Amino acid sequence: MGLVAGRAPILLPCHGTSSRGVHADDVAARLAARGLVQVVEDIEEIVAAAREGREVIALDGCAASCQARLLDARGVQTLRGLSLDDERERTETVSSASSVAELEAASAPVRRSRRAAPVAAGELSVRPTHSLEDYLLALDTLTAPVVECGAVADAPTVAAHVAQVLGVSRPAAGEMLGRLSQAGFVRRGEHKDVLLTPSGRAAADTALRRQRILERFAVDTLGYGVDECYERAREIAEGFTDESLERVWVVLGRPDRCPHGWPIDAELARQESRGLLALSSVSPTDVARVERIDETSRERVRALLEAGVSPGEQLGGVAVNAAAEMVSFAPAKGGERRSISLALAGSALVRAA
Repeated sequence: MGLVAGRAPILLPCHGTSSRGVHADDVAARLAARGLVQVVEDIEEIVAAAREGREVIALDGCAASCQARLLDARGVQTLRGLSLDDERERTETVSSASSVAELEAASAPVRRSRRAAPVAAGELSVRPTHSLEDYLLALDTLTAPVVECGAVADAPTVAAHVAQVLGVSRPAAGEMLGRLSQAGFVRRGEHKDVLLTPSGRAAADTALRRQRILERFAVDTLGYGVDECYERAREIAEGFTDESLERVWVVLGRPDRCPHGWPIDAELARQESRGLLALSSVSPTDVARVERIDETSRERVRALLEAGVSPGEQLGGVAVNAAAEMVSFAPAKGGERRSISLALAGSALVRAA
């Protein structure tokens, strides 16, 4: 479908804070200044306009395609996606477009490919059976992934990925998702995508708070390591009522973060994500402070800690070598330079100091 004649298409800009995200916002502003697009940031306004036949373009700064996936999950059929990370030639074409025809030439229908689950099979599976809370935590991990710009994206997932991360069969996952749908916690899209509803997100936030308090309990009181506290917290979760959990939180000194650096308040975690970058995507900088690390994978947490990448640490001289797929840095307080893989560096969120 081409652009709607006589009306500039609506464009949803990237909200990333990485250099590519900032560049994408600059491109959006330039396109709007030429009258080629109308920049709109309200999702519901975009959905309503799309239903009336308006063309919608999602402009993303990186391959995560957060905006395109967000609109796709809401059934915006006229969506076209532009990612400035696809090809240099495309980026230049979009940036310099001087007519609707040129912008149309740079557009392509969104490919609704299924992105791989961000955690390995069975990583969240610590028990033979899974509770409603286990599924809510899995859905939070899958539908609110942290992308390289640090933002927490509201992205759809599918039942197969839920089954994969929990280590259960697809029928079992489908049955529980059906129950969650009946309870109003999830909704299914036209492509069988799964998204948490507002009430589902609230329930997931409650589960996250519970999980992160118990992680602190596992480390501070029971003496478990940071690399294994996620699993230990899941194992003991059913033994705590809401009242007893609050008592634990008070006794621990009302901590505001889990051992991995994530705010115990999930809404605060989303707000603070602005300005954070994955260690794998920072520009050359003198110092970067580690704010959070992956909280679900024992192997990744252990590898990060062994490399000196832990919450609160200051890393100096961070350098990303994309060709070698490595990131190097030196402890700001002194010590020899270290290197980790680009993939592992993507599991640590930092703030440039």
